[in-house]
Amino acid sequence: MITLNGNKFAANDTEFTNSLFDTDGTCVGFYRAYKNTINLLDMQKVKVGVITKHGVLALASKLNNGKWWYSYGDIPLVGAYAKYSERYNDVKQALTKLN
Repeated sequence: MITLNGNKFAANDTEFTNSLFDTDGTCVGFYRAYKNTINLLDMQKVKVGVITKHGVLALASKLNNGKWWYSYGDIPLVGAYAKYSERYNDVKQALTKLN
């Protein structure tokens, strides 16, 4: 499980379902870890953000031509961080999930 700004992302359906009964809160989406990136997905498993191996947390938007556009905007499921240091620490912790 990955936590970004207090919002949890589950690795699979079982982890997501178990979070429903957790006192720490319910997951807001899923994540998929690859060799160099972590894709952040919403509950319908649509990509909404990416964490790169370089520690960049980026908003992902699908263009009309089917390609993805990545920007430094705030991801709606994650929200805006109050401090850069909190964002840095969350991303650093999430990067330990890379394959």
